[in-house]
Amino acid sequence: MLKRAGEMPDGGAARPRRPRKATMKDVADLAGVSLATVSRALSATAEVSPRLSRRVQAAARRLDYAVNINARGLRGKSSGLVVVLLPDIANPFFSVLLQGIEEQARSHDMAVLIGDTGVDHAIAETYWRLMDGQRADGIILLNGFLPFPPGKWGAGDYPMVVVSERIAGVDAPIVGIDNVAAAFDAVSYLARLGHRRVAHICGPADNVLTIERRAGYQKAVEAHDLERWPEAIQPGEFSIRAGRVATARLLAASPQPTAVFAANDEIAIGAILEAKAQGLRVPEDLSVVGFDDIEMGQICDPPLTTIYQPRREMGRKALETLARLVEAPEKPVGDTLLDYKLVVRDSTSPPTDR
Repeated sequence: MLKRAGEMPDGGAARPRRPRKATMKDVADLAGVSLATVSRALSATAEVSPRLSRRVQAAARRLDYAVNINARGLRGKSSGLVVVLLPDIANPFFSVLLQGIEEQARSHDMAVLIGDTGVDHAIAETYWRLMDGQRADGIILLNGFLPFPPGKWGAGDYPMVVVSERIAGVDAPIVGIDNVAAAFDAVSYLARLGHRRVAHICGPADNVLTIERRAGYQKAVEAHDLERWPEAIQPGEFSIRAGRVATARLLAASPQPTAVFAANDEIAIGAILEAKAQGLRVPEDLSVVGFDDIEMGQICDPPLTTIYQPRREMGRKALETLARLVEAPEKPVGDTLLDYKLVVRDSTSPPTDR
């Protein structure tokens, strides 16, 4: 016979859902101490007074917290495996970054498991279970979102590092650059060349990098008193096709821009292709600036002016930061902000009258 939803095979009621696992913050709140004190007391890697130690141990036992402890000494073993989650393995931005992660991992006798999650949270959560099952030592996030449901765990419960795309509300070390300042510098360079109508083609609307680079663009427009018009900011995606589509809209509007600042290099390459397809010269009729300095931008026609990000160093720093968290989870690790630079090539020049 058919069973009703919620019934067990024997007709009984379904088992209740397993309660949320306690986090280190839960233990700290119950014991009335800091997260650092909880980590030291439970890992035995630093001296804690007997009184505080007893208080923390009692809170941990009450919450059955032991299953969430990440210190190597308490887990009793190390898998030597690091999980790296990224949104699109075909995106050339990630290739050099992954090389940096791999290079640094080898120096720490670690292996790297790469997960191509897209924007699918369910796929990301399958990789996270390696952490929850203690089959991986730590995780590096390049995909811009947490791989577990909000509130299920705390980011501080396991070694975790975020690269490039800041995740709102996540208390984990970040490795990246100042995207607002870099975008500001790119648009300011166009303004110094004499451009007054500088358009911007964005990335995905809810992406943190999109938001930060658009903020830098708007800051430069205000600082240099550049022209504003309804079509100046175009929605897009991080792809060549999106660059072509957005550029076609810009060129169909009035007034037309004399320069375009793109949220990444793939968009910028699409802008160059579309401008040339419509009979415009780059950079004489339309200057184009990208962001990331991927290899494709160096060999396109003309070679692309762009913002260089130290991707290999970002990968190395991310893995090094994660290794420090794995080895000594009780020691706080701060963010790492790396230097960027504007690389000027042949896709930009002063505007011509048109």
